[in-house]
Amino acid sequence: MKFKLLILSLLLGNIIYSQTEKDSLLQKDIINLIEEMEFMYGYDQTLREYIIFKTFDKSETDRIENLPDSLRVSEMNKRQFESDSIGKLIWKKYINPKDAEHTERMIEITKKYGFPSLNRIKKYYDKEFIDPEFNPYILLVHAPKKYWDELKLLMKNELDIGRIDKCTYGHLLWHFTGRKSFQPMLDNGYELVEENGKKRLKSTCE
Repeated sequence: MKFKLLILSLLLGNIIYSQTEKDSLLQKDIINLIEEMEFMYGYDQTLREYIIFKTFDKSETDRIENLPDSLRVSEMNKRQFESDSIGKLIWKKYINPKDAEHTERMIEITKKYGFPSLNRIKKYYDKEFIDPEFNPYILLVHAPKKYWDELKLLMKNELDIGRIDKCTYGHLLWHFTGRKSFQPMLDNGYELVEENGKKRLKSTCE
């Protein structure tokens, strides 16, 4: 029994030390990391918005997104590419390759610092983000399929240690399983509720 308690104490000690070490590293390198992740996030969102709105003008994309549903759809239809090939070209040459690079970099960052959730980085970074909607989590949502198995294990570890909550893990797991079923979310912090005659998923982590 004493031997088992000793082993447990050593394991807990290693986990606590590892967490403290990663937090210290995150605090030390926070400026560089934020600026790098903001760039990756900005690239990710800007290219995807261009595919939809055919403009790099953020004020214009915000204007369209704030239109009533019918007007927004009409406006977006007007902005479709006349060429069938240009959208495919943008995905192939500019979005998909960078999604892979960004995923690899986020895996490196997570292994070294622990996953940089907003709650964690805001402990050490008190400035305004360039984009108020900035969230490093989005960079993993767009991870290519070849990284899914590694990310499932990596993010499960982050959940067990407590660096991400159950709902974040559930939503990521939904993406890492091909978004074929909502079960990964229902098993991890979400519930199905009915509002105004329609069913929707609701987070229980808020």
